[in-house]
Amino acid sequence: MRYRMRPLAALLVLAGATSALAADWQTVASDKKRTIELDRASILQSDPGTKVAWGRIVLSDAEAAAAGYMTVKALNRYDCKNQTFATIKRVYLDADSAVIKDEKVKVEKDVAVAAGSVDEKLWRDVCKPAGGLADISQLAKNASKAAQAASAKPDLRAADYRPVKGADKTAVTQVSEAKGEHAAEPITPIKKNFIDKPAPPPKAEVAEKPVEKPAKAEAAPPEVRRVPAYVPPPRPRPRVVRMAPVPVEARAGHGPAAAGTPLEHHEIHWSYDGEGAPANWGVLKPEWQLCGTGERQSPIDIRDGIKVQLEPIKFDYVLSNFRIVDNGHTVQVNVGPGSSIAVMGRYYDLVQFHFHRPSEERINGKGFEMVVHLVHKDLDGRLAVVAVLLERGLAHPVVQTLWNNLPLEKNVDYTPDGVSIDLNQLLPADRSYYTYMGSLTTPPCSEGVMWMVMKQPAQLSHEQIAIFARLYPMNARPVQSIRGRMIKESR
Repeated sequence: MRYRMRPLAALLVLAGATSALAADWQTVASDKKRTIELDRASILQSDPGTKVAWGRIVLSDAEAAAAGYMTVKALNRYDCKNQTFATIKRVYLDADSAVIKDEKVKVEKDVAVAAGSVDEKLWRDVCKPAGGLADISQLAKNASKAAQAASAKPDLRAADYRPVKGADKTAVTQVSEAKGEHAAEPITPIKKNFIDKPAPPPKAEVAEKPVEKPAKAEAAPPEVRRVPAYVPPPRPRPRVVRMAPVPVEARAGHGPAAAGTPLEHHEIHWSYDGEGAPANWGVLKPEWQLCGTGERQSPIDIRDGIKVQLEPIKFDYVLSNFRIVDNGHTVQVNVGPGSSIAVMGRYYDLVQFHFHRPSEERINGKGFEMVVHLVHKDLDGRLAVVAVLLERGLAHPVVQTLWNNLPLEKNVDYTPDGVSIDLNQLLPADRSYYTYMGSLTTPPCSEGVMWMVMKQPAQLSHEQIAIFARLYPMNARPVQSIRGRMIKESR
């Protein structure tokens, strides 16, 4: 569990204080069913590298009639360093903005921000540098330090902080009224980045104020002297020698390091063999510990499912352009907006799909040549994955289009111009399925993922399977323990 400097109660008090201010709702995304908005006036920093903000979902009239509310506001905490967010509180409103229900989230869950999603847009809008936003906690700390420094020196009077006309919004001016004279000196508060490192001392102060000789200092008559605010020097950073630049994806643990790059002793990238193999994922990083200790991990060998009348999955897939990338672990395809599914009363947007060989899932002990995982996400960050098993047979038209447009290098995505794919062709004709609750099958192995494994497999040709096998002969996580989980299947 991540250490938090500010408890939940303080966050709610802080959010309540901002709610009294005029809201600045701006649209982040919208479709025919809902509009997602962010209150930019509510953005506040809570802990270093963490911010809170109000967002809301405004439903269409038809969706509101079915849901029983028009708007749901959510107070979210955004981790700007680790690219995650968690919902703290929700408020449901009717068409007249009257509160229907006000609830605190009992268990906060940090959800990773998926690339290209609405959550990523919200995360960027909240976490990107915003010079006009007030960091209340930092301003309070700076004012307290200035007051203590002034009271500790009897020759100095209390500082009066006033804005400097024409200067940066974060700059303040200290005015000393000693001997009836006003001497203005601009002082810039210390700014901290996301890893809480102090800024280097200003060079101008060093150049303009040479060290005086002790003899002259003692002989000088007592007078009020302006003392520049102390700015601690930056802490030294450990030196890391690199022979070649490492891609961003590799530094984040999402891809292999560049060839010839020496790794630090603790830096092991996850993979499917060697030191980074699945058996070691849980100890490579603290935030990946669920890979070794989780109770609801995926994939599993699907056996003894309870046969019931499962609700059909309502697929609403459209013709889409796409961005394809070989990310060092698989071939992943990021799709355009507009494709979604509806199941168990929730809507999930299709974000991306990718491939594994052999299939990670087994059905009564039987494996398949490959599997494609279609990853969906709803507005609350919940994930739903549709798995389509792939067996040897006829050539698949969508897969052939993808293989035709494979990038020449890893970690370099490619968007073919004027080429689109019919996502419905990825699905089998028979839409019956198995379902259970599991996890991501790659680090960080986050749990709470709803899995829907289609019973009928689709087909790939021998040549299409061989092309993927040249890139990834094996990129499947071993099956995990079921641990008494319920598995349901369509009759």
